[in-house]
Amino acid sequence: MTALPSPIRVVAASAYAAGRTKIQTAGPVPYVLVWMTLPVFTLLIVGLIYRDDRELRDYAIVGGACLALLFGMLFSAGEILDDERQRGTLGNLFLAPCSRYAWLGGFQLFAVLESLATAALTFTTGAVVFGLTVDIAPLTLLVTLVLFICCMWGVSMMVGAIGVAIRNANQLSNLLFVPILMVGGTMYPIALMPDWLRIPARFLPFGYGIQALVDATTKGASVADLWRELAPLAGFAVVLPLLGVAAFRQVERLTRRRGALDLT
Repeated sequence: MTALPSPIRVVAASAYAAGRTKIQTAGPVPYVLVWMTLPVFTLLIVGLIYRDDRELRDYAIVGGACLALLFGMLFSAGEILDDERQRGTLGNLFLAPCSRYAWLGGFQLFAVLESLATAALTFTTGAVVFGLTVDIAPLTLLVTLVLFICCMWGVSMMVGAIGVAIRNANQLSNLLFVPILMVGGTMYPIALMPDWLRIPARFLPFGYGIQALVDATTKGASVADLWRELAPLAGFAVVLPLLGVAAFRQVERLTRRRGALDLT
């Protein structure tokens, strides 16, 4: 009897396949341009707007780096699933003799890696070009990134599941991106926003995570210093993945009722 592939091998293989397909489909140069245009131009914009306010400039540069994570969360994982559906291969993935969360995790792993690479390049460019204050607390940065990525994974699962269910992940991502950009705290601290923006922003994980990342990379803040941000972020990091898994399972049930995942 043939042994089932290990989850780690499935994750690695699906991440490699997703990355190779994405780069070959777009072409290496267009792929790099698409991923770099938004964070680079955002960096230039905030650098010019806040050039006379060092604290806001530092915040916005780190927030611009975090924008790569939000972009990857909304567009990569859901649209990879939608692309598989349009090619008529998503049904085969669901029938593969391995955990569905393994190949899905591979897709999301590639999205996380490309987002982290873009974020690191944005952060470095901000430090070199605009003189970003760099004072990194490694442990705080690691804890915040783990919690933030868990939140992004949960939201990505929900967006991907809804995108497959409505058969158009791209439109859903475009619909969500602008509101999240406004209330996510990517270019302006939530604490300084007017009430009509600050109140809904506090019900989302993005502002907590970005503020913690700003303080962990520019002020050397400890985990204890950031408990007001990390405590709610930890709560989101538990709840959102559970909601994401529930959404994905609901898509599976919906698929059984429909009898098909693909366009054919």
